Amino acid sequence: MEGVSSPDPAPPTQPPPAVLSAAQAKRMRSSATGLLIAVAVTLAVIIPVLLLTPGQRAETYRPPVDVPAIAAQAAPGAGFPPVAAMPAGWSANYARLNAGSSTGVPNWEVGYVSGDQQFIALTQAAAKRANPTWIAQVTENAPVTSDRTVAGQRFELRDKAGTKSLVATIGGSTVILRGQASDDALSTLAGAVVADLTAAGTTSAVPTTAATAPAPGATP
Repeated sequence: MEGVSSPDPAPPTQPPPAVLSAAQAKRMRSSATGLLIAVAVTLAVIIPVLLLTPGQRAETYRPPVDVPAIAAQAAPGAGFPPVAAMPAGWSANYARLNAGSSTGVPNWEVGYVSGDQQFIALTQAAAKRANPTWIAQVTENAPVTSDRTVAGQRFELRDKAGTKSLVATIGGSTVILRGQASDDALSTLAGAVVADLTAAGTTSAVPTTAATAPAPGATP
């Protein structure tokens, strides 16, 4: 009928709030307590492991390099007795025979680390192959500044921007010791090298330290 409106619908009835029984509430509390205990036990196991595991640090332990053993293996193909010296308290982080494919001079290389963490690189080649160009390359064209006698052996001293090189021809091989190390560290390693090559049966054949370039116009 016109002018008559229908009554508003009744509002929806809200469901009554859920009421947990005492047993249900106890079970929920027990589950929550068990979860917390499980998390605590897991953390108790993981945290000590994380604390005891060393991170990525420069001083991470590395197995020692057995220079004498590697030198013995390299000797047959080297053409000279590779230096196997190891001063007391020192270590090496590499020892290898380099084929010298880029320079034409096969050589023996050892990376020495002193007890106080000073690094010195040893490079050794047959004296007949260690030409002046190769020596200049290894020493990065460092100029000759003086000479030094260690354990009765005369070494040529080269210095460039604080990087020093001791160069000597000992018996049938030329040895170069190079690094930004102290004079004492260089002398310690040089003495050990001389003793090692002497024990190997090589002696200094000439008083000069290394092959030098001929003067202009000189007759070879």
